[in-house]
Parts: sequence; C-alpha cells; structure tokens
Amino acid sequence: MPPSSKRKRDFHDDDSDGEEVAFGKQILPVADLPGDFDGEPMDGLQYLFTVRRDARRLPDFTRVSNPYTSPPESTRPQIPHSGSSSQSPHPALPTDDWCALLETRFGHLKANLNQTTAYVGLAHDTSRRLMPDKRERDLWWAFLEGRPESEWNITKTSKKKQKKQGARQIGMRGWADEPEQEEISEVIIYESSLLNDEGEVEEVLRVDPTELLPTPSGTPAPSDRDTSMDDAVVSDIPILTPREPTTKLIKEIDEPTALHLLMYFTHWINNHLEKGQDVFHPRSSHAHWIFALLSRIDDHISADDMNLLRNLARACMALLSHRIERKLAPSTSASSDIPDSMTMEACWMIISIVVHVWKQKDLWMDAESMLRRFPATTV
Repeated sequence: MPPSSKRKRDFHDDDSDGEEVAFGKQILPVADLPGDFDGEPMDGLQYLFTVRRDARRLPDFTRVSNPYTSPPESTRPQIPHSGSSSQSPHPALPTDDWCALLETRFGHLKANLNQTTAYVGLAHDTSRRLMPDKRERDLWWAFLEGRPESEWNITKTSKKKQKKQGARQIGMRGWADEPEQEEISEVIIYESSLLNDEGEVEEVLRVDPTELLPTPSGTPAPSDRDTSMDDAVVSDIPILTPREPTTKLIKEIDEPTALHLLMYFTHWINNHLEKGQDVFHPRSSHAHWIFALLSRIDDHISADDMNLLRNLARACMALLSHRIERKLAPSTSASSDIPDSMTMEACWMIISIVVHVWKQKDLWMDAESMLRRFPATTV
C-alpha cells in the first residue's frame, strides 16, 4: 500500500467513544435464560447469567443495627420483686419503663462524655489545680461546699512549710526565758449563747439595759443598743455557693478518682445519718456530683469496685428511709429541712443506675423490702 494511502487511525474515530462509560458493562457473552432459572450452571455463560441476576437483587445500600436502642418489651429482663410472685410491686417503687429509659439515657451520656470532642475550649494552666487531690477528703468537702481556693488548694509543699514553721517555733521556745504558753484555739461564742459546765452552748435571755438602771422620774432612760455593728458582722459572713460538676471538671476525673470520690460520698452520707442533721449534710449538688461520677465508671469493673458502688446504693437507700421517717414523724416539719437537701428522687436515680447499669438486681429487692415497712399512701 502506498504511503499516501495509509491513514493514521484517530482516537476520535472510534464509534464506542461516544457511549457513556459505566462500570460493570457487559464484555463477555452471557447466556439468555429465564429469570426464574434455578438450575446448575453448565458453562461459563450460564454462570455469568446467575451472577448478574443475583447482583441486581442486592440493595443499593445497607443498614446496621443501632447498638444503643433499647431492647423490645418482650425481650427486656424483668426485675424480680421480693415476696410471693402474686404480690404486686410497691406503688412507690419506680416502674420498669422508667428504669429502662434512665438506663438508656445514662448510656448515651457515658458515650458522649467518652468522645474526644465532648469539651472544646481553651486549655487550662497545668500549674493550677482545678480540684483537690483524690486522697484529701477534707479538702474535697471544702471544695464541694464552695470554699475559696485558699482553703482547698493546699499543696504538699505548703503543708511541709507549716510543719517546719511549727518545729522552729517549738525549738525557739526551748531557749526562751519565759514559760511556754499553750495556744488557745479561738472559739466564737455569739452574744445570745453561753457555755455550760459540759461545754455545750446554751441560749440565754437578753437583758434590757433599762431594767438594770434605776432611773428617777423625768430622767430619760438610756437608748437601746445600736445594732448596726451586729448587722455589719452578719453581712461580712460570705455566702457560699456549692460547686456544681462541669464538663471541664468531669473530663479531668478518671475512673480510679471517680471511685475514690464516690467512696467519700458514701462516708459522708453514713456519718450524716449516724451523727445528726448538721454533720455532712447531703445537698442537691452532691447528687449531681454522684450522677456525674458514675458516668466515668466502666460497665465492667472488679469485685472490689463493685462493692464500693453497692455501698453507695445502700447509703442512698438508708438516706431515703430516713427521709420517709422524718416525713411520717409528727414532731418534725418541712420547714426544719434545708432547702437544698438531696431529694428522694435523686436517691432513686442513684439506686436505679447502680441496679440496672451494673446489674445488681438484689439491691432492688432490698429497696422494696425497705418500702414495705411504711404505709403505701404516705411514701
């Protein structure tokens, strides 16, 4: 063929270039079989037909099941109740639906707090402490009560300095000529109170100065004492606001610290019930802290850690029983209770979380047995 007759093949001359490029386009021959063919493929043509037919039946997208959805009512385990099987649960006991909803939402809270983007903000100064050390129980109580930072942010170095200063003072007194005098701790006694022989504070009656001074007729009696100084002293007393748990603080607390703090709350509640109303009074903010600290505990913990949670639930159960007894006692009134006390609803939430999240069903039976001691209409 002469060179002039040769024609270079152009890329655009291909007829197939005008067609739309699509993946999975048929290239190999496929057998023409009916759609309901269910026999064994005899050759490659029939096999390709079955492959293409099964591929058309597949969905365009798939969906996985949500692991956080609550199980259906039929498969949800029921909580055993104390007593006979025919006996209905106590009316004051939370219902199974309420407990299941609480467990579901508490699980969502734990999942959200474990995310790395749960709190986005400015990084705090690492040299400054946000909270006391987990081994400082007294400092933690001051922190929760809303005390200033100078009262709860006490480092080990400052403690050592105080001990060294005390040792130096004792050493210098050994060489002093004057006899050593014991330091008397300052005791604040209000004007309307006196100490009796047993060291207790008792109220005394205020005496009117007009009754002590014999005034003749026509002489003006002395004026009443100016109470402006008393008002100034009362106004100088700072009003403390209990600290509430924040996302920034909770993110800084790990599981061992959370378990240690929950043990403190158990100790405070038990001491409050044993020693009186004015000792370690449980507040509503304490219930918020307990709820937040429980969210830092893993679902699977050791037996010792589980014992700490069970003790916490039993302490809340005892506090709940104490509140019901005070409610039924005729000598007590609602005005005697502190307004921000831990409520009975908060106690039930803490007990329910320990029972359902960590599967301690026997505590639920103990709670029902506790309620059986009181009339159902008054609880």
